[in-house]
Amino acid sequence: MEKQPSLAAPPFEIEDKTIRALMAVLYDKSSREEQHSRRVSDYCFAIGTQLGLSLEHRIQLGKTGLLHDIGKISIPNSILDKPGSLLPAEWEEIHQHPINGHRFLSAVVGMEEVAETVLAHHERYDGEGYPQGLRGQQIPLNARIVAVADAYDAMVSARPYRNCLTHEEAVAELKRGTRTQFDPEIVRAFLELIDGA
Repeated sequence: MEKQPSLAAPPFEIEDKTIRALMAVLYDKSSREEQHSRRVSDYCFAIGTQLGLSLEHRIQLGKTGLLHDIGKISIPNSILDKPGSLLPAEWEEIHQHPINGHRFLSAVVGMEEVAETVLAHHERYDGEGYPQGLRGQQIPLNARIVAVADAYDAMVSARPYRNCLTHEEAVAELKRGTRTQFDPEIVRAFLELIDGA
């Protein structure tokens, strides 16, 4: 497998006791999700650094990256690990994971901002995303950052239903999705980051 860009690990403050407890719920379900979430967390923190965000903001981004898919705990493994195409009803379940994650995290003290980002991380810059159809600057900045980090890692990681893309192919997809799926400023920052990694 092609080596992916490596980024400096974010500070340990990201994984406090609450985060570790929440992560264990999802990670007990899927070790693949654990590795994906850790990489997304690292990318989010690094994008925040590239954008010149404060350390506090970057730590929040790292936490959100770790928990962005926590709503998948409610999705059966038979759907998450399905090797073939999903049926419409199965796609509907997948599309519920941001809502489920938001509901779950909203019940945890101190996780309100993370919950709002989790809810919006599958919104698209052109308004064609889900679950609310937000567009452009209506989408919280952290959610726009998670969207790019999540998409890149998903593309370069093998899944039961498809092979992974190369780094170059994933970069081309990010560029193609600029202004439709992704915030152009976040894509630019991410590409500058991984080109220099």
